[in-house]
Amino acid sequence: MRLHIRHETRYTYEAPVSDSIQYIRLTPRNTPQQRIHDWHLEAPGETSQMVDGFGNLVTVMTLDKAVNEIVLTAEGIVDLTGKPLTRDDSPFPPEVFLRQTPLTEADEALKTLAVQHPPNKRGLVRLMKHLREHVAFMPGATTVTHTASEAFKQKAGVCQDHTHMFLACCRHIGVPARYVSGYIHSSNDAHVATHAWAEAWIGRNWQTFDVVNTLNVAESHIKLAVGLDYRDAAPVRGVRAGGGMEHMETRAWVTNPAGSQ
Repeated sequence: MRLHIRHETRYTYEAPVSDSIQYIRLTPRNTPQQRIHDWHLEAPGETSQMVDGFGNLVTVMTLDKAVNEIVLTAEGIVDLTGKPLTRDDSPFPPEVFLRQTPLTEADEALKTLAVQHPPNKRGLVRLMKHLREHVAFMPGATTVTHTASEAFKQKAGVCQDHTHMFLACCRHIGVPARYVSGYIHSSNDAHVATHAWAEAWIGRNWQTFDVVNTLNVAESHIKLAVGLDYRDAAPVRGVRAGGGMEHMETRAWVTNPAGSQ
């Protein structure tokens, strides 16, 4: 299936930003599951390319002039092949993804839930469904600083929270699991196109677990980056001098041109 993606992110500031450096993970890489037909990223300032420790493509943007806003636009065409995930797509052994982080550290409630599910595909599918039933999808209920335990306790969050909770449980029962950021295509125009999900190492392969949509396959997903948690795979992270209060607005569209397959 061929998909067209357009993603706009706008940062506005109450005062001029004098200097800024941003690490932008908005460029997908070619994998057996996705082929990049065309892709370009528009960003102000000077840019350079690098690959981070997780194998993600990163654009480093630097600005040394005063600005009141920063606008980033990513757009391109990606072909989804429908092939299953492969075993050798990470620079690290899967066991690296057993490590908890401050965002995924499991409290007693998550540990109690985790041990009720065997560390196999059937058990993790049940875990995924339990988390989705227990924690409502509620935009605005959390921020990027909320932990898995906090979201589980308040029973509300967004895709990154559902993913963090799933990672916390998987790692507690000895299943390597990683955070994935990207896009998802849906026939529902109201569906949020930017997305996060998990991949767990079961047997000798990675398996997809999209908690929000309770999906065990990634047939409509475009992968941007992976990591231990949101901070490793965030689309944009960086530092700036000045600017005062910041307001961010982001919009993304994922469409199937002419219903192509």
